[in-house]
Amino acid sequence: MNVVVVGSGIVGAAVASALARRGHAVRVIEQNAPGSAVSGGSLACLGTHMIDAEEIPALRWACDAWADFAAETGNAMEYRRCGQIRFLDHEHERATARHWIARERDAGLRPALLEPAEIRAIEPALEGPIVAATWSPDDAVVNPFFAVRTFLADARAHGALVHSGTTVSAIDVAGERVIGVRAGSERIAGDAVVLATGPWTAPLARTAGVDLPIVPRKAQCCATVSVAPTIRTVVGACRDDGGVHSGYTQIQQVASGQILFNTVLGAGVSATGSYDAIPEIDRAFLRDSVATLLRLFPRLAGIELLRSWVRYEAVTPDDRFLIGRAGPAGLFLAAGDGGTGFVRAPAIGRVIADLLDDAPAPFRTDLYDPLRFTSRPAVA
Repeated sequence: MNVVVVGSGIVGAAVASALARRGHAVRVIEQNAPGSAVSGGSLACLGTHMIDAEEIPALRWACDAWADFAAETGNAMEYRRCGQIRFLDHEHERATARHWIARERDAGLRPALLEPAEIRAIEPALEGPIVAATWSPDDAVVNPFFAVRTFLADARAHGALVHSGTTVSAIDVAGERVIGVRAGSERIAGDAVVLATGPWTAPLARTAGVDLPIVPRKAQCCATVSVAPTIRTVVGACRDDGGVHSGYTQIQQVASGQILFNTVLGAGVSATGSYDAIPEIDRAFLRDSVATLLRLFPRLAGIELLRSWVRYEAVTPDDRFLIGRAGPAGLFLAAGDGGTGFVRAPAIGRVIADLLDDAPAPFRTDLYDPLRFTSRPAVA
């Protein structure tokens, strides 16, 4: 089948790889450079911990797929299984931590609730005043840019074509079937079109008569200058007051020695169209992020800030992806990550490939069904 994949962030790249490996003729269309939107700005944590209990089977499958793909490709994407810590600032958060640990252990995972001394044996530089922390030993990280490039290289090796600097303006539909896309004056034919276009998905889907509740949300991050190895794991916060909408923290050190960090105390959606702008980071975000970093890792006082960036992630009302058929026959969605989409990329590729091949998925997929939101049913 001739398939047009629109978007070459980590999701589009993984979809292209999965489809090309199945023998489909794949063309990837990217408006900028591959991975230049939110994927390139991601901290690229691959894990199962404190994300979504109903998604654990899919997340486990995806984490295994990441490890296998890294081994198969010579680990060009700097895959590293470092584990993840979620610190507790308050005693009342222990109930939330125990709840997550119980659910994850029931699913066969290995999280634990540890006291400060036990956590510092794992992460010695985490000397700040925490009351406890959860520990998820099997979580990992990758280099986001290298990961995108590795998946695209794999797609090319299996026959895919990748076009950068080409903006898709509309989906071509004849009757009740997709026949390709339009990019300027060019028409690119396809038996199926996969939208892996993040916050650009909603306006593009409307050109095929499909309304989606996908909205952009600002994702911000800071990076220090390179320093000697200091932080071994991914460090985040255990929050008991409402998931990503209430804020989050993530801190990690990458292979170059830079420390990447962010703390968002109150997340919110952004104005439609804002994803086409690249503003400066918010001052309040910078203040809160630096304060959290130095509170947890006081030995980093005086470290220099090297850079910061803003990208836009796409979110749905329930913070779950839209993966599958929507609207006219041949239109597929793969968007709406809610800020933790990097880990799911191989699983999303698998779902799209199975749908195109009428094959069963190895995990539950109804959680991502676009029909839960779309105003127009999919045509089989």
